[in-house]
Formats: sequence, structure tokens, C-alpha cells
Amino acid sequence: MINFFARSLLAKMMALFLAVSLLPIALVGVLSYWTALSALKKLEFQKLHEAADLRKEQILGYLNHAMTDTKFMATLDPVVTSTSQIQAHGSANSKAGGGSTLETATDVYKKAHNDLDQTFKKFMQAIGKESNNLEDIFIIDALSGVIIYSLNRRVDLGTSLRNGPYRESGLAKIWERVSRTRKPTVVDFSVFGSSAAYLMFAAAPIGLDSDAGVNAILALAIKPGHILDIMKSTTGVGETGETRLVGQDFLMRSDTRFESSSFFMKKKDETKAVQLALKGESGSMIGLDLRGEISLIYYLPAAINKDENLSADFDWAIISDIDEKESLALAMDIVWRIFVIGLIIAVVVSIVAFIAARGVSKPIRRMSDQASKISQGDLTIDVTLEKRRDEIGQLTRSFHLMVENLRQQTKEILEGVNILMSSSTQISTTTSELAASAAETSSAVSETTTTVEELKQTVNLSSEKAKSVSDRSQTTFQVAQGGKKATEETVKRMSLIRTQMESIGETVVRLSEQSVSIEEIIAAVKDLAEQSKLLAVNASIEAARAGEQGKGFSVVAQEIKTLADQSRQATDQVRMILEDIRNSISAVVMATEQGNKAVEAGSRQSQEAGESIDEVTRSVQEATEALTIVSASSDQQSIGVEQVSTAMDSIEQAMRQSVEGTRELETAARNLEQLGQRLKDFVNRFKV
Repeated sequence: MINFFARSLLAKMMALFLAVSLLPIALVGVLSYWTALSALKKLEFQKLHEAADLRKEQILGYLNHAMTDTKFMATLDPVVTSTSQIQAHGSANSKAGGGSTLETATDVYKKAHNDLDQTFKKFMQAIGKESNNLEDIFIIDALSGVIIYSLNRRVDLGTSLRNGPYRESGLAKIWERVSRTRKPTVVDFSVFGSSAAYLMFAAAPIGLDSDAGVNAILALAIKPGHILDIMKSTTGVGETGETRLVGQDFLMRSDTRFESSSFFMKKKDETKAVQLALKGESGSMIGLDLRGEISLIYYLPAAINKDENLSADFDWAIISDIDEKESLALAMDIVWRIFVIGLIIAVVVSIVAFIAARGVSKPIRRMSDQASKISQGDLTIDVTLEKRRDEIGQLTRSFHLMVENLRQQTKEILEGVNILMSSSTQISTTTSELAASAAETSSAVSETTTTVEELKQTVNLSSEKAKSVSDRSQTTFQVAQGGKKATEETVKRMSLIRTQMESIGETVVRLSEQSVSIEEIIAAVKDLAEQSKLLAVNASIEAARAGEQGKGFSVVAQEIKTLADQSRQATDQVRMILEDIRNSISAVVMATEQGNKAVEAGSRQSQEAGESIDEVTRSVQEATEALTIVSASSDQQSIGVEQVSTAMDSIEQAMRQSVEGTRELETAARNLEQLGQRLKDFVNRFKV
């Protein structure tokens, strides 16, 4: 699935359309849900608050009404009079152990009791249905705590609340409080009487005397029926909610709508809301109800102990709650409606997105397939032009133009590559021939250098010998000056000189022959330099034709041309030196011939022994001068040969550089040929 979205433009565009259309709906849905949720919670808490307040007002109203009735009946004259008569005759006290006669007491008691019965019955008829919640009406002697009257003639009549069986009952508690505080009050529900019924009492003093205090107390025994009816109301709590009334002992003072059995004074409710309400706090919360369901809860105290009219010392907690699911059902309904609307919009957007995305993705997919073929070297494809004016149409037209240009450029490149291959092949062949010629030239220069070195050694030897002959001629001259006695020794030495002069002559002849050989080598070198220069010019022309690829080849051609110029200059210099050497050799030949003549003349003079010492001396002096010239010529010849040797070394080095440059040129030509072949192979991959 991820690969499908990654490769499909249609899927991406549809997803984008859906995201753009559904995201605002989802955002509105979430905001609507949270807004509705908050508003519904606030509304439900308000309803629960109103329901709890209503129950509170109803309960307090009912209790205050009962207290008002109690106080009203306690102030009626028949009640006060009859109560006084009963206390005065002690009929009830006699039953409890009093001292009055039964007959007298009975008559008075009966009359007083009948009067009270008539008064209370009329009152109960007047209050109507509320009288159904009255279990009984008691009159209690405030001092002794004895029940001196009971409307229903209960067995409790005559019982002492101070030390009798009901001393722990609610009636005993209210007797004690009213007697002590002298104020009307109410007490909470508790078990009373042989029927074990739960009753609450409202009491007020009868015939209150400011000096004597309370004489008797009127107490109403109230059944829980009306309070249960109040708490059964479901107004404001929906189908899953209810209101509960809980006492300080955590026992419920109401029933639950979810159970058929009664929870009154049987089931404990110790939830957190009840605990907070019994502490006098009120508020709302989300928590667990009596069934363990998560509910919205409002709690508050009934504030019975805060009502001055009731003067109570107890209080109840009023709890109203409703299940969270029911209270938030409207919010969920809103979410469901938004979901359905979003689903419909998603279907419509999907159809529109598919049509729009297909119109965009189809030509792009076609161009993608064509571009894939181009990447494989196929330029023969025919690009389909879209008849539309939007960006897709412009793209297809630009793509078509690009393919046409690429096809044309590939053809031109192919033609250029063919020309490059032909030129590089020709350059490679020419370079190989040039390398071979340069190698032969280098070999010839090496041989010439070797010959010049041998000539140098020969000239040095001739120079040394010439110096030696010159020294000996000087000695001969000195000996001739010494007298006739040296004539014989002179003849011997003249023979030796003749022999050496012959050797010098032979050496000079060889030197002359070698000079001719050197001149031939110099001519060959000069021809080679001319050919190298011509080859360099041709290489420069080919490099210029090669363009950017032939720049390196042009540099090599320039180097070859420079070396050829240097070779030609060195050849000219060597020729000049050889000319000097040839002149010196001619002088040496002439001097040698003259020396031979002088030696022959000296030999003849020595043999004749008749010539004078002056002639010998003159001849020796001439020989000495000739030998000095020969020695000087030999020195010049040695210097010339040294210069020739140096020039040949330069020529040899230049030829080596020429050979290396030619080899580099050959390598460059081969690389150029390989490059042309690769370029041709690359271009041949395209079909045009």
C-alpha cells in the first residue's frame, strides 16, 4: 500500500483531495464535539443542580410545614387545657404509679382525652392528605418524660422516656432537647415502637410559662412516605438519573428507582459526593454513582441544621446524578451526523478527485514511459502532444521539442565523433612515425657524441705530444748553443723528432678525416631538426583541428618545434667550431711539413757536421718556433673539440627530450583515439 502511494501520482492526488476536504470536517467535528460536550456537561450539571435544589426546597418546605403545624397545635387552647387537666388529675401517672383514684382520674382523663382527639382530628381533616404521613401525635410530660397522650392509643402511652424502653429513641431525644432549649425542633429518622417503624419527630412546648418553664411537649411522629415521594421524582435527571437523600450515618433516607426493594435506612451510600455534601460542601463532579456507573453528579447539603425554624442538630446530603452516556448522547449524535456528512463528502470528493487526478496523471504517466525509453537510448519515439493550454499541455510541447533537439544534437555528435575518430587515427599514425624518427635521430646523436669524445682524447694526446716536442726543441736549441759536442746527440734527437713528426702527421690526417665525418653528422642532425620542425608545424595544425581535445597535443608540438630550433642552432655552432678545427688542422699540417723539412735539413747538417753552429741553432730555433705553433694549434684544437663535445651533449639532451615529447605526444594521440572510440560507442547507443 505504501509503495502504491509512493509510485502513483493518481493515488497521491486523491489522498490530497480527501485530506484537504475531510480535514476541515474532522476539525469542525472535533471542535463541535468538544463544544457540545462542554455545553452538555454544563447543561446537565445545571439540571442536576436545579433538581437537587428543588428537592432541598421541597424537603425543607415539608419539614418547616410540619414544624409550623406542630407549633400551631401546641398553642391551641383545647390542647393546652386538656393537657393541663390530664397532668392535674394524674390519670396517666396513676398508670405509671401515681396516687390519684382511678374512677376520678378515668373520668377526667377520658374527657380530656376525648377533647384532644376531637381537636387533632379536626386539624388533620383540615391539613388533608399530609395527615397521611402522621403516624401519631404524642403529648409528653416535660418534667417526668412520661407519654401522657397518644392519638392512636398506642401501647407507648404511659411509658417513661427517661428510663423506659424508649429512652434511646428519637422521641426521648426530642423530649430532652425541647425541655432543655425550650424551642421547637425536629430529629432524624430512627426506629420507634413495637412495630419497629422508622419515624422522625417534630416537637414544640405546650403552655410555655416563662417562669415555670416547659410543662408539656407536643410531638408529631412523621412517617417517611412524603419524603420518599419527593425523592422519587425524576424531574431533571433523565432516564438513568436519580436523586438520593443520605443521612449522617451514610444510610439512605430515600429509595432508588433502579431497585424494587426499599433502600430506606438499609443501604449505605459512602461515595465521595456524599462525604463532601455532609461536610457542608456543594458542587459538581464526574464519578461513580451508587451502581458503580460513571455519572455526572451534583451534591449539596440539605442545610436542615442551618434552618433556625427547625433548630435541628442533624443534616442530610442530597445527591443528583445521571449516567455520563445519557448526558453525552446528544454530543455523540452530533459526531455521528458529522461522520455521515463527512462520508458523503468523501465519496463526492473521491469521484471529483479521481476525475481531476486522472486528467493530470495520464499524460504525465505517458511522458514518464517515453522518458524511460529515452533513458535507454531510444530517440525514435514519437511524443504525443496534448491539445490543452494549461501547464500539462505546455509540458508535453516542451518535452516534444526537447526530444527533437536531442535527436538532432545526437546526429551532429555522431558525425563529429566519426571525424574525431579519423583524425585521431591519423594523428596516432603520424606520431608513431615521428617517435620512430626521433629515436633514430637520438641514436645517431649518441654515436656522434661518442666519436667527438674519441676525437677529444686524440686532440689532447696530440697537444701533449706537441708540448713535449716543443720542450725538446728548446733543449735542442740549448744544446746547439752548447757547442759542437751535442751535434751527435742532436742527430739522434732529430731522428726521434722526425719519427714524432710523422706520427703527428698521421694523427692530423686522421683528425682531418674525422672532421669530415663530424660535418656529415652535423648535416644529418640539421636535416633531422628541419624535419622535426616541419613535423611540429603539422602537429600544431592537427591540434588546432582537434579543438579543445588537441590543446595538450599542441603543447607537445610546440616543444618539438623548440627542440628542433635548438638542434639547428647547436648544429650551426658545431659547424663553426669544426671550421676552426679544420683551419687549425691545415696549419698543423703545414707546420708539420715545415718541421719535417727542418728536421731533414738539421739531419743533413748534422751528418755533414760541417755546418756551423749558427745554422744548427737557426734550424733548431725554426723547429722550436714551428713546434710552438703546433702546440698552440693543438691547444686550440683541444678547445674546439671540447666545444663540439659540449654541443653534442646539448644536442643529445635535446634529442632525448624530443623523444620523450614524441612519446608523450604518441600517448596523447592514443588517448585521443580511445576517447573518440568511447564517444562513438556512447553515441551509437542512441537510435535516431
